[in-house]
Amino acid sequence: MNNKFILSIAMMSAFAANNVMAADGGFYLGGAIGTTGIDDGGLYKDSFIPISVDAEDETYKIIAGYQFNRIVALEAQYTNYGDVVAKNALNQSTYTWSPTAFSISANLGYTFDNGIRPFGIIGLSTIDLDQSLPVLDDDSGEGIRYGFGVEYTPKQAKNVSFRLGYEADAFVIESDSALENDKDLVIDSFYLGATYNF
Repeated sequence: MNNKFILSIAMMSAFAANNVMAADGGFYLGGAIGTTGIDDGGLYKDSFIPISVDAEDETYKIIAGYQFNRIVALEAQYTNYGDVVAKNALNQSTYTWSPTAFSISANLGYTFDNGIRPFGIIGLSTIDLDQSLPVLDDDSGEGIRYGFGVEYTPKQAKNVSFRLGYEADAFVIESDSALENDKDLVIDSFYLGATYNF
């Protein structure tokens, strides 16, 4: 077979593959709303007073990212988890967190030709608990962001993607007490969102 013909086919294939990859790339911006949950890591299990911890509000997210190709995206998120309330079962007094998080994560998945893209999230976050009373000496710190989900980009509206996912921030609350260990906490959310791809 002619070498020039083989070279031409190889170059056209490389050009086509590059165009496909480029078409799947670009900036995106969006938002999401979801439920809020918390695993308090036994924060109050040694308390003499029974205390319950519940997430009472929805989660809101602002999402910004850059899709490099069908597989890799880099994503920044601002997440507002609403109020998390610790309630004293005896006198019904409350202590509230209003946690927010800012994260930078890798979004790793694969975009199929039908527009479906399963993905996983892994990255770092900064958490601000914004406590209502100065119970903790330090109510902000670093955490790990992780999650998974699926996106769908309809062929009729290629600039819009819809996302269903689960994400969580895991972090440690340091204890000043010599009798108590540090506590590992997780605040998480199942959410539904949409992004616009520029």
